[in-house]
Amino acid sequence: MCKLLNDWEPSKAAVDLVKLNGLDDKQIEKSVDYLKNQSGLKSIDDVEGYDNWNSLFIMFCIKANKEV
Repeated sequence: MCKLLNDWEPSKAAVDLVKLNGLDDKQIEKSVDYLKNQSGLKSIDDVEGYDNWNSLFIMFCIKANKEV
């Protein structure tokens, strides 16, 4: 399990779950890019309530791409 965000890539299972929630490849790519390059996050240990990047990624994608 990757603790550092820059070493992490979303698992196939995480991507498949996000796609089941209606996101396409472009939205997923943008979400990964944002998390890695603009979020300011570095280690999963610094994120309260999450113990791995895939679970954070799934919730982030669903919330960030939710229709308002």
